[in-house]
Amino acid sequence: MDESASDGSAGGGGEERKGLTPGRLSVLLAELARVPEEDIAAAWVSLPGPGDVMGRFELVREIGRGGFGVVYEAHDRGLKRLVALKIVRPVARSSTDRDDLLQREAEAAAQLNHPNVVTLHDAGRWEGGPYLVFELLRGETLHDRLGRGPLPPREAVRIARAVAEGLAHAHAAGVIHRDLKPGNVFLGEGGPVKLVDLGLARVFGAGGPAGSGTPAYMAPEQWRGEAEDARSDVFAAGAVLHAMLAGEPPFGEGGAGPGSARLSPLPRSVPAPLRRVAERALALDPAARP
Repeated sequence: MDESASDGSAGGGGEERKGLTPGRLSVLLAELARVPEEDIAAAWVSLPGPGDVMGRFELVREIGRGGFGVVYEAHDRGLKRLVALKIVRPVARSSTDRDDLLQREAEAAAQLNHPNVVTLHDAGRWEGGPYLVFELLRGETLHDRLGRGPLPPREAVRIARAVAEGLAHAHAAGVIHRDLKPGNVFLGEGGPVKLVDLGLARVFGAGGPAGSGTPAYMAPEQWRGEAEDARSDVFAAGAVLHAMLAGEPPFGEGGAGPGSARLSPLPRSVPAPLRRVAERALALDPAARP
């Protein structure tokens, strides 16, 4: 399991959001993005386990580890429901001149509310640093599904459309994913598709060569450390679509970085219009992407 909320179900987040003091979650997220690294590095070596309590959340079991940290199923003792609690890994902290940018991104990420974006319920701190609380989902990641082979074109299009709608909602709010990949696309039981970790690559950092992203799905400008925008997510969405159709990333696991291999062909069974959409999204020049 690659990323955040998974392996269960705990409903949506509208009711919880109504009970939040306006701006409280946004402010807390921005604060978490600037936690001094020395305060959490030592505690990170000793992770909590089942039965431990963080605020009103009691940990039930570990359900996954991914790019940003460790995820637990947890019991919300206040609202009597199960949630996904993610403990965030220590990362290099931002310089002072980036704090305002990070705060704006954190505030925007906290306000996202869309059927194709996992709901962020709450955030807090324990002795080892920050944690985030998400709705708990039941199903599997797209990464896990691709482990059984490529998808039929019709199903790939259904998932790709849902991903695009979630991204469009985030982009309208000024949030760029920056780490879109099959492990961050969750396929819920019954059909719903949800993006996870949206906007958090910028707030908390990630493992790519330029500080955010996953090599096989990163746009060339991310590799070069240049400014990222919505077109970087379009490239990643094209790479995810290619992976769904072909069973592997378009430029291999090494991605479209320096010295990358040529774009691998899609299967002949992929309809020509769908092939053109994927190829346009994967243009190396951001201006050439749809």
